[in-house]
Amino acid sequence: MRALLLAALLALGGTVGATSYEARFDVAWRLVAERYWDLDAMAIDWDEARVEYGPAARDAADDDAFYTVLETMYERIGDDHTAFVRPERVAEFRQRYGDLPCLGVFGVAGAGDAAATPRAAPALPDPLLLAGPVAYGLLGEATGYVRIDDLVRDGTSPGVRSAVDDLLALGAESFVLDLRGNPGGRLVTMMQVAGVFTSGFLWRAVTTWSLPVPYPALGATLTDAPLAVLVDGDVHSAAEGLAGALQMSGRAIIVGATTAGNVEAVLPFCLRDGSQAWVATGVLAPIGGPTWEGRGVTPDVETTSDDALGAALDALTARP
Repeated sequence: MRALLLAALLALGGTVGATSYEARFDVAWRLVAERYWDLDAMAIDWDEARVEYGPAARDAADDDAFYTVLETMYERIGDDHTAFVRPERVAEFRQRYGDLPCLGVFGVAGAGDAAATPRAAPALPDPLLLAGPVAYGLLGEATGYVRIDDLVRDGTSPGVRSAVDDLLALGAESFVLDLRGNPGGRLVTMMQVAGVFTSGFLWRAVTTWSLPVPYPALGATLTDAPLAVLVDGDVHSAAEGLAGALQMSGRAIIVGATTAGNVEAVLPFCLRDGSQAWVATGVLAPIGGPTWEGRGVTPDVETTSDDALGAALDALTARP
């Protein structure tokens, strides 16, 4: 296996003009064959994919046709994470997942639902304050509310830190972190947001080709006040990892519906022609626990997305 990967990486080192479509296809195919976290979990047999798409790639009339073959082949993997990215789309992907060359990032996928008895939803602070892309405010006299729409945009983790700091100054004695509908995003943002509330190693990336890689919360912890995290079936990937780690470490109670259950770790491989292969190389899991892949984060208090805030406030009030 190592020899196959070495051959692929050596092929990346040649000039584009000296590399045939057949050789470039072989590199893109082998990156998945060598680094995908579980070939048996794919929607397509990867050996059959080589037979099916190899001739079309080899005989492509130009780069556009060649890239279309690779894009189609990668789409057949069916995990909503792994993707072949032609050069003109690289900036788009890096804007979405972060400009971290050859580092693991989290994508998005999946959905779920739950049911519970309806209740009147508590009113959010009006108007909500903003710290970059993060909205926040004080619920009642002593509960800080922080809303994170995604873990992609620049300024998200500093925004959370600034919001919590401001809410503490306003007298917050407990917190609600609202992740409902969060599509996930950057691994480092997940780690930085967790660091506002806790510390230590919280996650590991599980692969079939290396030992598990541990990931810590980053930054100085601002508060150990009681914390509830709101989730639903539209919470994906890195956002699931954030909620799940806070739950597994005992730092927070999780309120809402089971999350999407798709926490594959994506690593970009940069090819010499300017294209990239974003490959799901592992799955995210808590330290000392099973991965959330395929099962999601199960709430401590299960309720509908609409009722989650009220249920969280009840749970925080009842907490000793």
